[in-house]
Amino acid sequence: SFETYKMVHPYIFVFMVPITSTFGEIIHGHDVVTGFCSGSMKLYSSSGEVEVFRKLQISVNIKTSRALVEGCGCYHLYERENYRGRSYKANKRGEHKISLRKVKFLLKVPC
Repeated sequence: SFETYKMVHPYIFVFMVPITSTFGEIIHGHDVVTGFCSGSMKLYSSSGEVEVFRKLQISVNIKTSRALVEGCGCYHLYERENYRGRSYKANKRGEHKISLRKVKFLLKVPC
């Protein structure tokens, strides 16, 4: 009946709003945790070799003076392992001049 429809209709609207909102966030895909971010960090060694990194965190040992961030995501580079020592924050896409003597730990973070 029409009276039943009037009572049910507001409840349908209340349940649809959170679904629509969540769906919109998933489409943007900027969240590293959900796996939608497909960025990478390229480190160029002093000898000219290129190392590509896509993992959330990784131990490395590379002498570099330049890096390239592609796609989404930002990176923190550390001179020592486990977030220690001097660090460099690559917080935008494009090429970066690295002021560290050596990169030993790389961490991918949301921007």
